[in-house]
Amino acid sequence: MLFKRKHEFKPDKPQGSGLLSNLYLTKKQRLNLAKWVLLAAVLVVLSVMQDVIMSRVSVYGATTDLVAVAILLICIMLDPEIGCVFTLISALLYKFSGSAPGAYVIVLLPALGLFMSIFRHSYLRASFGATFLCAAGAIMVYELIVFAIACFLGQTTFSRLSKFCLTGVYSLAVIPLLYPVISSISKIGGETWTE
Repeated sequence: MLFKRKHEFKPDKPQGSGLLSNLYLTKKQRLNLAKWVLLAAVLVVLSVMQDVIMSRVSVYGATTDLVAVAILLICIMLDPEIGCVFTLISALLYKFSGSAPGAYVIVLLPALGLFMSIFRHSYLRASFGATFLCAAGAIMVYELIVFAIACFLGQTTFSRLSKFCLTGVYSLAVIPLLYPVISSISKIGGETWTE
């Protein structure tokens, strides 16, 4: 091979620099990757805030459940299929982070998120009110199921029901703060499928 052809195929040069420079991703793929990384970063920040700050702050013996609210809110705002897969992975990581109430969150959070996401996408418009309503219902049901399981396992008594309800109410107060952040991140990369 002493002589090279003039029109020999040459691959494109990688765009960008750094860690992603060796990956041949299109602009849409890069934007979708950025969206998922940012959503994961929001969950990590909320997990750290919940474990470091909110675990020391209690009002009337209750505090917020930031990670569960964010996981359910993300699932409700995304398409049901994509949101459920993300919720399943997030719930798994939430369980193994050590701050989840039990292993049942791996099934409970995706099931509630999927049900509420299907309900919102089927019957309600994509708006803050509809998302808040679905997230509020999901987080209150989540707290009541966590309470019922804790009572069944003997980890709490029935007299603590008000504390679990307060945790749900405090978590509802966080939804308007998280909605704009998650909504703006969810719009990165556009819709994955339109009909």
